[in-house]
Order: sequence, then structure tokens, then C-alpha cells
Amino acid sequence: MGRFIEYCKIAFFNIKSNKVRAFLTMLGIIIGISSVVAIVSLGNGFKKAIDEELSNLAGNTLEVYAMDYDLYFYDEDLEALMEKDRHIVGISPLITLNGEASYKDLKNYTMSAKLGNELLDEAAKYDIIYGRYFTKEECQYNEKVCVIDKSSARKIFGTENAVGMTINLYYGYNKRGDTFRIVGIRDDNESQLGDMIIGNGSVDVHAEVPYNSFIEAIGLSAFLDGYDAMVIILDDSKYASDVLSHTKAILEARHDIRGENLIYVLDYNAIFSVISSSLTMITLLIMLVAAISLFVGGIGVMNIMLVSVTERTKEIGIRKALGARTGSILTQFLVEAGSISLLGGVIGILLGLGGAEFICFLISNLTKATMIADFNPFFILGIALFSMSIGVFFGIYPARKAAKLSPIDALRRAK
Repeated sequence: MGRFIEYCKIAFFNIKSNKVRAFLTMLGIIIGISSVVAIVSLGNGFKKAIDEELSNLAGNTLEVYAMDYDLYFYDEDLEALMEKDRHIVGISPLITLNGEASYKDLKNYTMSAKLGNELLDEAAKYDIIYGRYFTKEECQYNEKVCVIDKSSARKIFGTENAVGMTINLYYGYNKRGDTFRIVGIRDDNESQLGDMIIGNGSVDVHAEVPYNSFIEAIGLSAFLDGYDAMVIILDDSKYASDVLSHTKAILEARHDIRGENLIYVLDYNAIFSVISSSLTMITLLIMLVAAISLFVGGIGVMNIMLVSVTERTKEIGIRKALGARTGSILTQFLVEAGSISLLGGVIGILLGLGGAEFICFLISNLTKATMIADFNPFFILGIALFSMSIGVFFGIYPARKAAKLSPIDALRRAK
């Protein structure tokens, strides 16, 4: 152990004696390690944020769509699905209509109304912050009630808590609609990703309304006795794949359309799983590109160690003449190569961590998104050991060359 410490002292003395050369040798290692650390930290942080966001958006729901104008779902279909699949805890119609909204005819706002029953609340991604959701009885008796989000309330009423106030909801060119009482306010979707995927970010007012109430208000209750989409709420998202296949089979059998692909079941979890895997692959590819600089850095270490062997030929000859073993010479040069790489790796890690934090700071200040670098201590330790191993690996050839010198040849060359 004492001999190894002595080798380390010699290695650091040689590095200190040739600071500029040692730094230039380390440069490839520093660039490679800092790039890998920054990319992995940013990639992990970004992926973690995306995974959390996608998980919130996906939830434990499936959306079912009729892919034919003549195909409609009925309450009996919902009951059949509930009876035949124990993982389904609720089903609601899911119809989205765009129209206009106003308060006392003061100003018209663009509006997106999501129609369903009281179970639509279970499929929502954001909580009710004021009031409540409409009830089963209100849906059954076609009560004119609704829920809007807080940004809609602020825009129309100038306050977030607009529970108890009324709003006019219209649909179509001739503005068919009625006045609805607000019973609840939902929290906003503040996610840019959510706006992109389920968004309607350009719409002024987002409302949730009992299906029958709105259909009656716009005068279509006599013409529509079914709906072309529904949302299924599951007890656990891990059963989504099974429920998806059961739902499609049951509905195709009930409507006698087996094999016609007229029913589409959307599973957000499956889609987002592909997105998450793609992000992982992109991070790995970028890491691979950054790792090339590590290889270049290793070549630099080998080159400088070969130069060092040439410069220290006399020292090697004297040490071997005094009885130094081949293994001792080999170990000394390997320790020196490993020390250069380890020091470069430590500097690279610090620069990578600092760079990742700086990039997160810029992103957070220049955009609405909040980004946090995810530092894994085991990865940091592993990358430090890896940087040292690069020096040792690329230092083997120069070290062997030094160790195999005979004392007579070494002293002759030194002259």
C-alpha cells in the first residue's frame, strides 16, 4: 500500500511539473466526461418530468370512438361493459363540441364544451378547486349546470370563484343553447405538453356539461339517442391492455361488426410508453456521440505517455539498474496515466454538473417550463471510475514499453 501511495506521489509530481501538457492531455477527457454528465443529467431530468406529465395525462382511462357515422353507443352498451369487465369502475359519454360562451350577452368567447355524465369527473386530470361536480340526479333530470376551469372564470367574471353564477353556452351558427349555472371550478391545465396533446389552448372557455342537458339545450335530443364516443374509467391503469381488447370485442359483438375495425379504443398509456422509450433512445444516441470524445481523449493520454517514456528513458534505466522490477515500472506509468484521466474526469464531472444546472436555469427563466437536472450519485461515481479506467487502458501500451526497457539500452538512449 505504501508503495502504491509513493507511485501516486510521483504521478502527481510529474503532472504538476508539466501543468500545460497535462491539461491539454486531459482536455479530451474533460470535454467527453462533461458532455456525458450534462446530457445524462438533463436527459434524465427531462424524461422524469415528461414521464410524470404523461402519467398525469394518461391516468387510468380509455377512450372509445365509433369510426362510422351510422354507429352509435347506447346506455345498454355501457351497462354491458360494466357487467362483463370487473376492472371497469365507470363509463361516461365523451362528446366535445366547440361553440361560444357569454355572460349576460356582454361579450362572446370561444368555447369548448365536454359532454358526459357525473363519472366524467373521474376521468379528469385536474381537481375541482371551488364548488363541486354535477351529480347523477342533475344528469338524469337534465339540469342546466356546468363546471368551468379557473382561467375561464377569470376571463369572464374577473374572479376564480364563480360558483353560483350563470353562463350562456351556445353551439352552431344560429347559436342554439341556454343559460347554465356554474356548480364547480376546475384547476387549470398549466402544462404546455397537456395543451399540445389534449389542449384546445386557444379556446377562451373550457366547460364540462351534462350530456343530456346540453343536447336538449341545443335542440338535438329528439334526433340523438346515442353517442359516438365514451371514456372508460379503470380501477388500475395496468389492466388497460386487457380492458381494451375486452371492450372492443364486446362492442363489436353487440353491434354485429366483428372484424370491420369500426371501433377504436385509445390507450394514452401505450402511446406515452412509446414516447418515453423514444426519449431514452435519443438520450443514449446523444451519449454515444459524446462518448467519442472520450475515445479521442484516451488516444491523447496514450500519446502523452509515450512522450513521457521517451523523456524519462534515463530515469527508467537508472531505476532498473538499481533493481527496480518490471512490475514496478509498469505500475508507476499506469498510475500516472490513471491519475491524469481521473483528474480530467473529476474536472469534467464538475463542469458537466454546473453546465446542466446553468441550462436548466436558462430554460426555466426563458420559458414557462420548469426543468430540473436529475443527478444520479451512482452514475457520477461510475463515470469517475470509467474516466480513470480509460487512462489505465490507453496507458497499458506506453507502460509496457517502459517496463520492457533493459537498463543498458535505456542508459545508452539517454546519452
